[in-house]
Amino acid sequence: MIEVMICDDNTMFRNNIRRIIENTILRENLDLKITVCTENPKEVLEYVKENNNTGIYFLDVDLKSEINGIRLGEKIRDLDSRGFIIFTTVHMEMSYLVFKYKVQAMDYVIKDEDGFKERVNSCLLKAYNTYLKSDSKDKYISIKEDFRIINIRLKDILFIETSSTAHKIRVHEENRQVEFYGNLKEIQKKLTPNFYRCHKSYIVNKDKIGEIDLKNNKIIMANSEECYVSFRYKKGLL
Repeated sequence: MIEVMICDDNTMFRNNIRRIIENTILRENLDLKITVCTENPKEVLEYVKENNNTGIYFLDVDLKSEINGIRLGEKIRDLDSRGFIIFTTVHMEMSYLVFKYKVQAMDYVIKDEDGFKERVNSCLLKAYNTYLKSDSKDKYISIKEDFRIINIRLKDILFIETSSTAHKIRVHEENRQVEFYGNLKEIQKKLTPNFYRCHKSYIVNKDKIGEIDLKNNKIIMANSEECYVSFRYKKGLL
């Protein structure tokens, strides 16, 4: 499910966008949910920090706050790299700020234009369909680390192991390692069937195995890194 967040200091516009989106969700039977609808940009940021779902964001540019909509979009982009950001405004002349702050916005919708409802619907459906296509092609897990959310493609993972740091696990990719608080049992629930628990301390991506050393109970991955396979799990791996 994708979450929708609305931030607009104008109550009338905020409620209007909410109604448009709710009607579209019902009419098109979309797996979407409005989780935040507020005038407070800090409320949006707090929610994004505490949750790791991909979002669709409708942000008013001229928020009556110390954080305007463009800066809010910039902060959201740091936390949700896959999110879809749509700006709503009556100030078309401020659109250049989207590029200045490298927000990577999906669209810039003018509130007082005749086709406002249709533009909102179009953005919502485009974001939804784009997400579905990318999600079926590249599965991700999202890791929350301090004030960042890191998206890791499952197909890039070689293996996952418990860390020497208590209560942490480490994801091995070919070009990087990501360490975060968690446990193998919980992370395994988010993985696809090509991942196998081969040891109490390891989960391997079977598609990335280069060799299995049965004599020494080792798995040599495609990049020559090694991890162990226990007697208990060896038969299932083979």
